[in-house]
Amino acid sequence: MRLDKYIASCTGMTRKDVKKALKKSPAFVAGEKVSAPETQVDIKTKVVFMGEHLHYSEFTYILMNKAAGYVCTNRAGRNPTVFSLLGDDVKAKELFTVGRLDKDTTGLLLITNDGDFSHRMIHAKKHVDKTYYLTVDTPIPVEAVEKFKIGVDIGDDEPTKPATLEILTETSANLTICEGRFHQVKRMMETVGCTVTSLKRLSVGPFTLDESLAEGEYRFFNDREMEFVKKGSPDFRTPNVHFLP
Repeated sequence: MRLDKYIASCTGMTRKDVKKALKKSPAFVAGEKVSAPETQVDIKTKVVFMGEHLHYSEFTYILMNKAAGYVCTNRAGRNPTVFSLLGDDVKAKELFTVGRLDKDTTGLLLITNDGDFSHRMIHAKKHVDKTYYLTVDTPIPVEAVEKFKIGVDIGDDEPTKPATLEILTETSANLTICEGRFHQVKRMMETVGCTVTSLKRLSVGPFTLDESLAEGEYRFFNDREMEFVKKGSPDFRTPNVHFLP
């Protein structure tokens, strides 16, 4: 495989941008400095580019800081999709989101073309923890903490599973749930008399929002995150972890 194609596949850059970057910052292929984009590279060879050890995979794993106003669908419609934020080389990989966020919800969004990984992250039986930072229109009653620990009736066949509410200020909190019901966070807050005014996802299992990413920006999984993928653990719960916005 050509070096420029290898780097583009691993980073999401266009091959044109890779060629420009190689002129200023050569890659290290098996320890040797290389700037020629046509250099042939074996996918098992260690490649370091711009200080990062690249990982080539048949699957793609992306961590995005979703911006408000974008929808999590591959179909073009009235609203722009999160896929419109991706580079052209990445768009061609038949990607899908790992679960969905509402149009106005911001924060952590995982995107991949690995169906097994997606299944492990979103299947109801896996009980993967998801933490959200939220703001509401009225003070949050302190009794909401205990109510959510037990589970609340949001109009479905069963009450919600136990959730952890950490009140930060009168009108803001972190809420950790292990389900993915329709508008679950908003509906849970409504049971205690609060209307959600903003919602931002901070984490999904061991994956946390990269605060260095501006809204709408993305990056590929780093070494630590790829270890979680390779481990293939069915249990991605992260109890007793607290996140601040």
